[in-house]
Amino acid sequence: MQRSTKDTGGPIERKVQVTGGSTYTVSIPKTWADTHGISSGSSVYIYQFNDRLIIAHPDKDGEFRRSRINVETVGEENLSGQIGAAYAAGSDEIVVESDTNFSASERRAASQTFTDLVGVEIATETEKELTAKTLLDSNEISLEGTIEQIRRIALSMHEHAIEAVVNDDEEPQPEYIISRDDEVDRLFGLVSRQFYRILTDIREVSQLKANRKTAFTQFRTARQLERIADHAERIAVIADKQTEPPDVKISGEFETLATDARRVVRTALDGNAGEAMLRRNDVVKELDALDKELYDSQSDDVYVYGRVLESIRRTAEYGGNIAEIVTLSEMTERP
Repeated sequence: MQRSTKDTGGPIERKVQVTGGSTYTVSIPKTWADTHGISSGSSVYIYQFNDRLIIAHPDKDGEFRRSRINVETVGEENLSGQIGAAYAAGSDEIVVESDTNFSASERRAASQTFTDLVGVEIATETEKELTAKTLLDSNEISLEGTIEQIRRIALSMHEHAIEAVVNDDEEPQPEYIISRDDEVDRLFGLVSRQFYRILTDIREVSQLKANRKTAFTQFRTARQLERIADHAERIAVIADKQTEPPDVKISGEFETLATDARRVVRTALDGNAGEAMLRRNDVVKELDALDKELYDSQSDDVYVYGRVLESIRRTAEYGGNIAEIVTLSEMTERP
């Protein structure tokens, strides 16, 4: 039985037939084939994806993605964000153009943004147009390895930020901790880019050796780690601005609670989701108790300390989020 061959966006049913006794064949609608550039004698690749087979062109480069960004349209203040969004959306080439000529600050903003992106270099540059290309090879990228880098940097930032708060002489200095957040942002941008490409091109699934569900789990995990790095940066900013460290008692409690919050994250990343969520609940209770104690003390620094506690709380909660992500991933595993 063969149902309508119209390309309506829905499934088209075909019967599997035997050819020559040892080969199965499945016909495809001629109108659909013509639309997608497939004709008699064309080669196609067949990818196995969970419970289905996907047909794709054998073009090794896949679809070329180009993004164009007009400076006058988006505004200089939004230029870096637009470039980052185009990169995360999987663009192979990003063109920044001006209707007149770039100002010095516009050119500097675009060039610096391109420099900060992983695997991107400026290919051509004129007075009105700046073109950058990505040199990334999906075969050489490991999402798992990239997330491990983000984890290592984010938790190290968090640990050193707390040390900077409780001890003004602690190394590294807050400025260095704050600068490392840019490194986490670069790596998260790479994860976002590869995840988006996996969603839109079946070839990327094969090259990255990760199915789409795994890639989604890794993307969500990376997002939580990126937020932990953001809060480590906030703690470092407090350390940089405070006139003196907190007293010994409060410093000790900050260190203990921060260590426990990071342990929630590590436990979740190790795959012990249930234990991580229990640890998160314990940390949140202890944070609530200390927050109340500080509020009742009417200390002049209660607001500053409250901000530190809030960032520690967020860290523990993001660890709990990772645990929930891991749990959901395990629940949806196919038998």
